[in-house]
Amino acid sequence: MLISSITASTLKQYESNLRYWWSFTHLRSIDYFNSRPTDIIDFLNLRFNEGGSYSTLNTACSAISLISVYDINNDGLISRFMKGVYKQKPTRPKYATTWDITPVLDYFEKLHPLKDLRLKDAAGKVATLLALTTAQRLQTLSLINIDNITRSETGINIKITDRIKTSEPGAFHPELILPFFKERTALCVASAVLEFCEYTKNLRKKDTKALFIMTRKPFGAASSQTISHCIKSVLKKAGIDTNQFTAYSTRHAAVSRAHKRDVDISIIKRSAGWTPSSLTFFKFYNRPIQTCNDQLARAIFH
Repeated sequence: MLISSITASTLKQYESNLRYWWSFTHLRSIDYFNSRPTDIIDFLNLRFNEGGSYSTLNTACSAISLISVYDINNDGLISRFMKGVYKQKPTRPKYATTWDITPVLDYFEKLHPLKDLRLKDAAGKVATLLALTTAQRLQTLSLINIDNITRSETGINIKITDRIKTSEPGAFHPELILPFFKERTALCVASAVLEFCEYTKNLRKKDTKALFIMTRKPFGAASSQTISHCIKSVLKKAGIDTNQFTAYSTRHAAVSRAHKRDVDISIIKRSAGWTPSSLTFFKFYNRPIQTCNDQLARAIFH
């Protein structure tokens, strides 16, 4: 039941930290499940001296907290130690700037029609357009189910019914609202999603409901890592420096562009899945540009 309280990606992060913790406690004959705060601080200090960042140590704390009978999160000594780590190694935004999406959109207008593209390029275009117009994480894109895509006269709605990183009890699941963009049809993400469903219809197995599938047989559901590779590939072809920017940078590019186009900050936060009080946008995502509600999607293309 404890394991069920966290996502698969978080558990994967915890596993390596718990292996470190098991080795540490085993060598020192410390109780793996019921250690003293000073033992935990010794472990964290060891990881810090090995080059661990504040984020790494914070994840280690969370991992130990999951199995410990002791309330680590409310221990004053551990909290003070972590404050010291933060002062010595403060968390900084991954990117000081972000890329201008204009050359990417110009390149995407050449990748049309979708049915004439290679599967990897088609997936990369659709995934990048979705990432830019929704500011969602790649994990969310990997959870899009074709049965949860509904079409209307004005566009499409995509409901995410699976649990995501920010899921909390009582919270609403994301709903992606994408209008038809008739002014530049080659960039219409709603049409691209529908065309991609048609493109992959004869490739996917009947029980494969994920929108994004692997680019090689047996064409099973694509992971967020596979989607990331497809996005990175098309970004590189569009002239983006992928040595500096990863596929995840689409999130930075999208919200920075929307903010520059005067989209209300509450709409940006809601579209990206942040709480109204979240400071994430201003701390990490609102980057200067180099050289949910459909307002976010429209702002990207104007």
